Amino acid sequence: MQDRRTFLGLAAAASLLPIDLVAQAPAQGAAPRDPRELARHALSGPLEGFEIVLLQLTPQAASGNPNPGHRHPGPVLGYIAEGEVLFGINHQPPQVVPAGRTFFEPTGTLHTGLASSKADAPARALVFMVIPKGAPLTSPA
Repeated sequence: MQDRRTFLGLAAAASLLPIDLVAQAPAQGAAPRDPRELARHALSGPLEGFEIVLLQLTPQAASGNPNPGHRHPGPVLGYIAEGEVLFGINHQPPQVVPAGRTFFEPTGTLHTGLASSKADAPARALVFMVIPKGAPLTSPA
């Protein structure tokens, strides 16, 4: 139970980051990076051997092509900061997640979709991950 409280406390602390800090635009003429890593910190205590990663994603509109998906090596908690996204796991129909709402992926879940729900409207998500130290953020399906 302590591990869950620690995880939830870290997620809450990450959500307190000022949006202005997170929403900095790329330098003029530079292509935006996606995902954009905002922070990475090693954990200690019962979560020794893990690190937290905070990312900013700018999902593009869905292409209509099937997504083979990928997996993450730890739990993923996402917050939609702008717009609305289509979020799908395990080839289930995507759910619409509007600004101000969250989504969650349990460890190892097949992530099959994250796209802006509207072609003409931007979307931005903040994503908090707990992963083993040094692990890649994703692995193929």
